[in-house]
Amino acid sequence: MQKEQDVTRREFLKTAAAVAAATTLPSAGAPAILSAQSLSNPVRYGVIGTGTEGCTLLRFLTTIPEGRCIATCDIYPPNLKKGVETIGTNPETYEDYRKMLERKDLDAVLIATPLNLHAQMVLDALSAGKQVFVEKTMYFKEEEGDQIRKASAEHPKQVLQVGLQRRSSLLYQVGMEMIRKGALGKIMFVRAQWHRNNNWRRPVPDPKYERLINWRMYKEYSGGLLAELASHQVDVANWAIGSEPVSVVATGGIDYWKDGRETCDNVQAIYEYPGGQKLLWSSILYNAHLEFDEQIMGDRGTLIITLGKGMYYREAVAKVSSSNSKENWWAGATVTSLAPQEGIPIFPERGANGEIGFVDREVRYAKRWLASMGIYSYEEPHDPWWTEMYNFMLSVRDGKPVIAPLEIGVADARGVIYGNRAVETGQKVFWPKAQPLKET
Repeated sequence: MQKEQDVTRREFLKTAAAVAAATTLPSAGAPAILSAQSLSNPVRYGVIGTGTEGCTLLRFLTTIPEGRCIATCDIYPPNLKKGVETIGTNPETYEDYRKMLERKDLDAVLIATPLNLHAQMVLDALSAGKQVFVEKTMYFKEEEGDQIRKASAEHPKQVLQVGLQRRSSLLYQVGMEMIRKGALGKIMFVRAQWHRNNNWRRPVPDPKYERLINWRMYKEYSGGLLAELASHQVDVANWAIGSEPVSVVATGGIDYWKDGRETCDNVQAIYEYPGGQKLLWSSILYNAHLEFDEQIMGDRGTLIITLGKGMYYREAVAKVSSSNSKENWWAGATVTSLAPQEGIPIFPERGANGEIGFVDREVRYAKRWLASMGIYSYEEPHDPWWTEMYNFMLSVRDGKPVIAPLEIGVADARGVIYGNRAVETGQKVFWPKAQPLKET
């Protein structure tokens, strides 16, 4: 074993210089010099809802020349003012989104309003001939899914993209490629949590604005923790397993924050998938120790993604997996010995040919070694929010594939709706029919 480790160390010394050189190069996904097309043919868009989420999108949109904000809409004056200040392009402002949709020069709309308004706004925007980006969860009530499906089918040339940012994360894409190539073997269990230690309440300058500003706490407008947090992580489980669930059991309550809210301050749910796989999900608002992560477990390994970092842990016991391994994702004595105990990092990078994966073999193992010793750190080439906005603009302007299309949004919304139903009824809730999810 010592001899093998010495060989691995020699390989490391040979490639360390290559690592240093590689890390000074521009990111493969970095935006190119502004093209004439970007400047002369931008997507003219409007934003409906310029609260916290809407302004987050606008901050990233300020750096994307493929789009130009010409309109913003919000019924709360401070939010409307903040949206204009954030984008900085002097857009025309509206209180009624339907007036904004009447504009002939408006190509697309981005919807970042309270959840209960999503479906009608999507329907109205499609009917008005606009391309649509809608924040998750795509819709609020079960029947709204078929309404949006029908409207989208009637407007096949119009883009409809859902705001599930993890789909735009290169780190998650690399992790899913590892899964598809067999690095984790047969996926059977996903554990995810999103824990915080705060009341989730936003300050209200005037009591009359309580339900407008803290809409997430009231069942008339909100799906609570499942809609705001679980939606992202249910989507990750669906993505990893390749299907949506078939059933869910869940519990929750208002057990800590006794402040008049109607949505739970804690939820625990177990989703079951067609092959017997399980997602165990938890959210609490009175302890942030575990914060948030997704742990994807197979019979050959585990992938843990948290705070923009990914770690891979190989199962120490050799066994025959029911999944074919198409690529050896580990090599060398040091990496092999580290994988079961300390784990090895995965890197959000693309190869020289643009394909998802790791960089050159020599460089990637040297990077893992450096990272395992705390010498080298890594991060996404772009924030996933930026990437999803960039993707939307290219989908509208150039017909690029949508990163999170309609059916991904439908599966995600059903996970939220049925999870909440299970909490409210105390009964196991079954899906009408589980469908395999198309790869994106």
